[in-house]
Amino acid sequence: MPRKINSSKSTVKKVTKTTKTVKKKQPKSQEILSKQSKAEAFLIEFNKSMKGRAQLKRASDYVLPFLTKRLPTGILSLDLALKGGFPAGGFSQIAGPKNSNKTWIMWQVIRNLQQQLGDKMSVLLAMTEMRADRSQARLSGVKIALGEEDSKRYITARKLAGLPDLTDEEREDLKTEIGRIDEMHAISGEHLYDGILRAVEYDIYHLIVIDSIGIIMTAAEAESESLLDKQYAGASAVNTKFLRKLSGFLTMDTEEGTPRETCVLGINQVREKIGKTFHANAGELVRLKSPGGKALEHAQFVNLVMISGSPIGDNISRPTTEGAKQMFVQRGKTVNWVIEKGKAGIHEGTKGSFNYDFKTGDAEFILDTIVEGEKAGVIEKAGPWYRIPNPKIPENNLLVCQGKDALIKALQDDIETKFGTNEITFYQYIRNQCLQKQGIFINYNWD
Repeated sequence: MPRKINSSKSTVKKVTKTTKTVKKKQPKSQEILSKQSKAEAFLIEFNKSMKGRAQLKRASDYVLPFLTKRLPTGILSLDLALKGGFPAGGFSQIAGPKNSNKTWIMWQVIRNLQQQLGDKMSVLLAMTEMRADRSQARLSGVKIALGEEDSKRYITARKLAGLPDLTDEEREDLKTEIGRIDEMHAISGEHLYDGILRAVEYDIYHLIVIDSIGIIMTAAEAESESLLDKQYAGASAVNTKFLRKLSGFLTMDTEEGTPRETCVLGINQVREKIGKTFHANAGELVRLKSPGGKALEHAQFVNLVMISGSPIGDNISRPTTEGAKQMFVQRGKTVNWVIEKGKAGIHEGTKGSFNYDFKTGDAEFILDTIVEGEKAGVIEKAGPWYRIPNPKIPENNLLVCQGKDALIKALQDDIETKFGTNEITFYQYIRNQCLQKQGIFINYNWD
């Protein structure tokens, strides 16, 4: 017998099925729009609640100071490796053993800043080892005032040595300073670093130099009554805390909404035969380690390691008690460098060298520029002849010289002839062309 169907249950089931609401999936474009709207609202609420302790922006709204603002050394081979110079808005280190031209490089960065920015330049020297040697700075080409008291002592010392008195122009030059150069000292690393952090926060200086990091003394050490008192963690802990705070300031904009562009440059003397391996250009294998803790490695934009290389000189016949003998007279040295760490487009492991002349107290800038100009094709060589071709009129040359010595002299004479004018020198032309050929477009005026 057929089973009886309960029509009422069947009807209820059918009605229930037809009245069930089906949730429609939101279109992808609306999902994206919804997330972006929420992100924008979150951005506004977050910045309001943080009250300057943290910042949230669209990534494209953040300015990268190091993209177009660099602090060059003046050594073309090194500046090419640094993509124009040490990056603005970050911390970089110059490390190396003693007598490796670390401080000289620091003065060259300041010298170039003076040439580029003039009286607008602002630099802070945070000194830990000694007062800044302004006499060394002046020998390095930096226009820094010697000071009234030091000028008097210098003039008196010259008279006592039987040297002629300075002219009025030379006396005035002793008081000449381009831009502003301040100097900071403190009883401890904490006090010094607090001052630096405040200067970075207010975005006062183009460059802040710490000379040197390796000798930083903690407040506990400074306040200790006896050298026998035990100290724990030491400078490494102070450096770590400082660099963390420094990184925070440099990544955030000022209250006015402008990026902090200060370049902080640390000088550090390394110890030999421990730590990392450094391969100098001369083929010497040296083990180097920078004091100051692991934080230095993480916070650096650039770690430039320098080491003295082979001596440069001549064998000269000199009279002795045993008759004339050939003696080597050193007139300079090779300085080797390697970029051990690089950010902001700078490649790690790039290395090179330049010649340093003891008599002039300067690098052989023109020779270095000629070498790089040849590599880039800005200078062409055929036999003993060197020429700088005119890119606009290929059949004409900007300069033709027979022999490298003649080319060096021609470039030097051109610099002296055009000094004080707005004319671009051949030396500047070669440098600019080399930078452009590597796709480096830097605004050295910072405008």
